[in-house]
Amino acid sequence: MKKLFLTFLFLLTLAFNASAGAVHAGHEGHASPTGHAPIGVMADHMHKQGEWMVSYRHMYMDMDELYAGSKNISKESVHNEFMIAPTKMNMHMHMVGMMYGLTDEVTLMAMLPYHFKSMSHVRRTDGKTFTTRTEGIGDLKLTGMFSLERYLNKKVQFNFGVSMPTGSIGERDATLMGPDRKLPYPMQLGSGTFDLLPGLTYSDTHDKWNWGTQVSSVVRNGRNEHKYTLGNEYRLTTWIAYEWLDWFSTSFRVNATKRGHIRGRDHQLNASMVPTADPNNYAHERLDLLFGTNIVIPSGIFKDHRLALEIGFPAYIHAEGPQLMTDLTTTIGWQKAF
Repeated sequence: MKKLFLTFLFLLTLAFNASAGAVHAGHEGHASPTGHAPIGVMADHMHKQGEWMVSYRHMYMDMDELYAGSKNISKESVHNEFMIAPTKMNMHMHMVGMMYGLTDEVTLMAMLPYHFKSMSHVRRTDGKTFTTRTEGIGDLKLTGMFSLERYLNKKVQFNFGVSMPTGSIGERDATLMGPDRKLPYPMQLGSGTFDLLPGLTYSDTHDKWNWGTQVSSVVRNGRNEHKYTLGNEYRLTTWIAYEWLDWFSTSFRVNATKRGHIRGRDHQLNASMVPTADPNNYAHERLDLLFGTNIVIPSGIFKDHRLALEIGFPAYIHAEGPQLMTDLTTTIGWQKAF
């Protein structure tokens, strides 16, 4: 976490230096910091025909609170039902993306994540602890974005994509039960299924303000090779941003998520051993509040490089069954169009 903020501080220093240079050099036209949604929103904007954009995001999620319903629960209460209780999970996700304007009204996007996951546990009988870890690429996402502005006279776009099952669902690690055990659903790297990614985005600007709303979903299809299907996911997010300087803006975003139960089950997992192996302990609803900054370097060799940071906290959680829930989300990103 410390390294993440030091990196962003270094990039922010570059932006300030570039801004100071722009003052002496005179005004130069450059991209607006409110031209994109906050960095945690994907597939939010279009590109002109022939224009490319490359991006990198690092997302960190910290989970050290157990929930059942809308209440925090202790590991002791989990031990009343399960031999093993999860106590903490961290996930680092590196996402590399590319967008291309096929026409002025159609933009294509590809996004590939790389995951680092760790989960700590404690055993009921003797209090022994252990941590499992996984690492590798996740599911590749290919999306087309289609502008509806000419039909609606509003900045609206329809998104439709496919998530390809490139992430492993066979991850194993050492536990107190043995040296090479199949890991539960949250520790796997992908879904194992071809999933549909429909969505709709609206945004607008006025003076120094920018706002928008996006609805998106992940619709799972079929059973994977281990005979289960992750739950569908539905998201509604809305944001507002203000441009304080012609290169710097801040944003506030509300994000609502609903995730369904796992259908079927992986028969290599013992659902009575640990709640993360029980497919009934997967669904949840949550509402998060996120605060962000967006910077576009106005001049110099880094002109029009876009830097962004967003930090989020839960305002409401309802979990079906004992679950570790995210209590901090941080996303830092870089984008450059050419």
